[in-house]
Amino acid sequence: MRRLFLAFLAPLGACGESDPAASVPESESTWPVTWELGSGEARFQRVVLVTFDTLRADHVSSYGYFRRTTPFLDLLASRGVLFERAMAAVSHTGPSHATMLTGLTPLEHGVEQNGHSLPEDANDLGRLLGEAGFETAAFVNVEFLRGVATSFGKVETDTNAGPLVDAALRWLRRERGSDRFFLWLHLYGPHRWKEEVYAPTRTLAELEADDGLAGERLYEALSRLHGLPQRNPDGTLDLGWTAAVAGSDRVEANTVDEYLTLVGRYDAHTRHADKLAGELYAVIERELDLAGTSLWILTSDHGEGLASHGVAGHGSRIYQEQLHVPLVLHASDGSLGPARVAALVQHVDLFPTVADYLGARVRGLDPALHGASLRPLLEGTPGWSDRPAFSQRRPLEGDAKGKNAEELYALQSDRHKVLVHGSGEDEFYDLEEDPLELRNLFGAESREYDALRTLLRERVEIYRARRLSGGDVEIPADWLLELQALGYAE
Repeated sequence: MRRLFLAFLAPLGACGESDPAASVPESESTWPVTWELGSGEARFQRVVLVTFDTLRADHVSSYGYFRRTTPFLDLLASRGVLFERAMAAVSHTGPSHATMLTGLTPLEHGVEQNGHSLPEDANDLGRLLGEAGFETAAFVNVEFLRGVATSFGKVETDTNAGPLVDAALRWLRRERGSDRFFLWLHLYGPHRWKEEVYAPTRTLAELEADDGLAGERLYEALSRLHGLPQRNPDGTLDLGWTAAVAGSDRVEANTVDEYLTLVGRYDAHTRHADKLAGELYAVIERELDLAGTSLWILTSDHGEGLASHGVAGHGSRIYQEQLHVPLVLHASDGSLGPARVAALVQHVDLFPTVADYLGARVRGLDPALHGASLRPLLEGTPGWSDRPAFSQRRPLEGDAKGKNAEELYALQSDRHKVLVHGSGEDEFYDLEEDPLELRNLFGAESREYDALRTLLRERVEIYRARRLSGGDVEIPADWLLELQALGYAE
């Protein structure tokens, strides 16, 4: 571990090569990641990124869920590469998408809250693909994500997913000027499971028609999956439902039927979002006569509590239900996969993967600290090195109780995970023996704990040293109103 840490302190270069010019930025306005585009043709002529908001991996049917929530995602997984253990860097929408687009941790790129923005000069996927000759367009379900889409040529928002997809299809059919494009579609639906007014009743009926479980059998399966406590003697539930932020995420589920109703909404929203992603695929790959091959990337920004660890939501915690996300990569010509990959991968890997397929030489990202190209895993070739996955919680200074205002970071290896709190005791889990993180092993003598905790502390120091100021921290008034309506701000 000590030798690895010393390697981290070396200047950060392309794929770990030394590059003094790409180390800690000289000023807050200097973006630490740069690139040189190759002279050859890009491997793919299109990149399509679809992000499902708030979708935990264990509620995706291709990840073993017992409901058929994701028929389209499952189809692409069967024809592409599914990563069984993909981890988000943060359990919060804006910061997580900023990490996907930049390859940097939130501690570095500075977007740690919804409503914060990447700077205009951020070297992210939008700018990289734009410089490589791709048209860039982002269609996002929430207005505040404009703050992390500053490099895209076109950005359109709509709080309703159906019209948003219609806008994306309109751009594809009538407005784009080239077959080479980078399209990002963000679908917020699963996040709305607490709001009865948004319940997709028709999709829920379709889901239940496919569902082999109901009532007590369904609850027992969910209880095991989510690690729920035993029911009270009178049959009622005491699930905890800790709010992510004071005054928000308040849900009530005192009976089995009430709990199943809430989870049913979540699963129905997931299936509806999956259906919309399938409509986008059908137009791009079947309706339009486009030259070349598309690379599809489908993932979620983070997961959701759904009463695991007594938490309804996500932003306040970084247990596996908040961090473990689906990740599927698919080539429209069938050249990737089919395969399921068990290696531990991260959202920070997406930027270097796309850059690799563009033939770009990236400086400023070290694969031990940040991301690494997934190409060896996608193509079954040598070159992949396992490394721990870093995650952090968003700052929660607005928590009236004060309990969640502390910093919280996590680092997980192939088997173990440590969570270090700003105050209070650490948490340490053996994920192989205890995948639901129900038995905190902190306090027991463990070389694995000592090594992971030391490495995590050192990583945080390095990330802080590379920290950028980020973009606007003054949240625009219309974004603030949206954030308040969504329960993110008071």
